[in-house]
Amino acid sequence: MSVKELKELEHQNAALQAANDELKDQVRLLQTIFANISEGVVATNLKGEFLAVNETAIEIVGMGPTETAPEEWSEVYGTFYPDKVTTVPHTELPLYKAMQGEITDNVVLFIRNQNRPNGVFINVSGRPLYDEADNLIGGVIVLHDITELKMTEEKLTTTVDELKVQTQVMDAIFNSISDGVVVSDENGKYVLFNQAAKQMAGYDPTDVHTIYAPETFGLFETDGESLFPVDKLPIAQALQGESTDNVEMLIRNSQMPWGVSVGVSARPIYNEKGVVTGAVSAIHDISELKEKEQQLETLNDQLTDQSEFMESIFNSISDGIIVTDSSGCVTFFNRGAHRIARSDVSTEALEKWQREYEYFHLDRVTPYTMEELPLMQAIHGKSTDNVEIFIRNPELQDEIYVSASGRPLQDSNGTQKGGVVIFHDITGRVRSEEAVAQAFTQGRLEIVDTILHNIGNAINSVTIGIDTIHTQLNDDQLVSRLTALATALEQHKDDLSDYIKNDPQGQKALPFISMLAHDFSVMFGELQERVERIRNRTGHIVDIIRTQKSYHSTSGTHKDINLTVAISDAVKILQDAIDKRQIQIDIDCENAPEEIHIQESQFHQMLVNLIKNSIEAIEDRAAVGELNEVPRIQCRTYINADFLCIDITDNGSGIAPENTQRVFSAGFTTKEQGSGLGLHASANFVISSGGRIQPISAGKGKGTTMHVMLPYHPIQTSKEKVRIATGGGG
Repeated sequence: MSVKELKELEHQNAALQAANDELKDQVRLLQTIFANISEGVVATNLKGEFLAVNETAIEIVGMGPTETAPEEWSEVYGTFYPDKVTTVPHTELPLYKAMQGEITDNVVLFIRNQNRPNGVFINVSGRPLYDEADNLIGGVIVLHDITELKMTEEKLTTTVDELKVQTQVMDAIFNSISDGVVVSDENGKYVLFNQAAKQMAGYDPTDVHTIYAPETFGLFETDGESLFPVDKLPIAQALQGESTDNVEMLIRNSQMPWGVSVGVSARPIYNEKGVVTGAVSAIHDISELKEKEQQLETLNDQLTDQSEFMESIFNSISDGIIVTDSSGCVTFFNRGAHRIARSDVSTEALEKWQREYEYFHLDRVTPYTMEELPLMQAIHGKSTDNVEIFIRNPELQDEIYVSASGRPLQDSNGTQKGGVVIFHDITGRVRSEEAVAQAFTQGRLEIVDTILHNIGNAINSVTIGIDTIHTQLNDDQLVSRLTALATALEQHKDDLSDYIKNDPQGQKALPFISMLAHDFSVMFGELQERVERIRNRTGHIVDIIRTQKSYHSTSGTHKDINLTVAISDAVKILQDAIDKRQIQIDIDCENAPEEIHIQESQFHQMLVNLIKNSIEAIEDRAAVGELNEVPRIQCRTYINADFLCIDITDNGSGIAPENTQRVFSAGFTTKEQGSGLGLHASANFVISSGGRIQPISAGKGKGTTMHVMLPYHPIQTSKEKVRIATGGGG
């Protein structure tokens, strides 16, 4: 070999050595990048043999490379669809598709195996690998753990792990990464970047120097106004040998005029001697996370406003509301509770309530134990409704009656967390019932007046009906019209046929007779209806007299009656007064039994008295010009526990607060000509039946509801009666 050839060979070797050194530097640079990205990376050849697997991938999946065939990868690694149940076929795996030359992006999978028993959600993108001749040589996938984002949508995590792979594999991975990656040389000039970084920059950032980056790329502090200081840029600090993580900034440029929030991490790049030769920066889009944080902040503000709003509502409720934890300590109370309890509820626990208060049934003698109280029952997981309690505070010499309902409080797992009790002051109602009971005790001495009062009401109704018939007969024009027709026909009795057929006036005779027949028929129907009403009312008078004995006995004759018909009959008794005042009547028995077993006459008289009282209340309000709406009376019946409830509601004159406990007293009335016996007699019947009657009114001019509660026992069917009588079984 000649000297020239030797020199040429030495020159070629030197060139190869330089190329080799350059390639090593490039590999080292890419390996550093590979070690600082946040995704896991896996690369295989076409046979499914693993070429490169970084630690991040092993950590995410929980397993390293396997020698099994690709057909078994789903079972080996425990790969499922996001439903966590359906196994992903190996042909649908992003890595397998990449080995077939297919590109996949952002495929969400769920991994669960022996090393990841709780499972993780991963996001996978895959790319095929080609050699320099564009021959398919394998596949590569990039994956990252999105479990926290999937479950909480609050955080985004990035992990940076070392990556070792050939230059061709590194390049494919580099441009598959969703984070932006920028590399600068030791002088701060950008020399390498991936596709994501190019998109964020808005254009090719080649040869841009770090000191110009804020203005060139639009890098702002989180306020969106101040340019990010050059010396604080993560990549600038990395060139000084410092590592930074998740430095937040805003990128706003022509590519992204709306602005994107990012978290930037940077690391120095060292050569073999430990000298900084450049820096790598990973840019992660945290816009979604920032948006979630903003949504949470907004939601927190809304919840705060809602909490204040609900507290305002609770404090506007007249009923008392107390919430306690499982130990009985108060965690919430409203103003109604403070007002009714007449003490500082916020500092009270069960021990204090037990020490300072005494609790009794409504007889004021039989005590309640703490365990029987609705709040304690609620703390122990039991619900209660409308428990009536007499409460006495000996030190304050204070007494109160309340009706309380309790409910347990549980978390989403069903764990007992405390209890809530809602109670309202029924002292006025109980006092009213005591007054009614006292009136009932005294009322037996006034039976005759009551009966006379009831008869008077009935006779008055009969009188109104008779007066109406009398007026109708006196003012009726039908007789005079019939007389005029008879006179005209009498005058033409000799030529009656010709008169009816040819005379213009005679031709009107037959149609006139038809009209008279129709009008007489209508009048007869009206008279028949009114006479029937009078007949019913006189029958009602007879019933009142017949029922006189029942007032002196412990019980009258009971029978099964149709509830709706009974109310309708009471309305019919007063129909003339109702029509005169054009009162709208509404009967609602939908939530009550069709038939009830009761003393019919007294029940009927009670209904008449209560409806008549409502009619007069409406008349009183109309007389002073305060009734600016359609006059209405509603009769609503329903079952509550063991009681048949009857609510008769009107929009009449209402009851003054000072009179609510007096309206049932014998002789009490606010009317000039009233006897004060109607409501008194009604109360006598209700109390003697073992029931309750209560007036409910918001005050003068605000209408009234008479709330009646009568003991209810379901009526036995015919089959049940026969079975009981014969002693038969089911």
